[in-house]
Amino acid sequence: KASFSNLLTSSINSVNELRRNSGDLRRAFEVGDPNVTLPDVMIAKAKAGVAFEGMMQVRNKLVDAYSEVKRMPV
Repeated sequence: KASFSNLLTSSINSVNELRRNSGDLRRAFEVGDPNVTLPDVMIAKAKAGVAFEGMMQVRNKLVDAYSEVKRMPV
């Protein structure tokens, strides 16, 4: 059974890996690696961007939920 914190940590690590992979592909393309094409770089960048944006939306919802709970009378 996965805990919420483990799931959140795993998701953050996954997003970080996508961003790292995107940067590695970009650098490889810039130095002229024949195994890396421009579409590969663009797709990796788009995947990383979408994943990061999704993570930010989840973070915003968590902050909103926390703020709502704080406002509740005890």
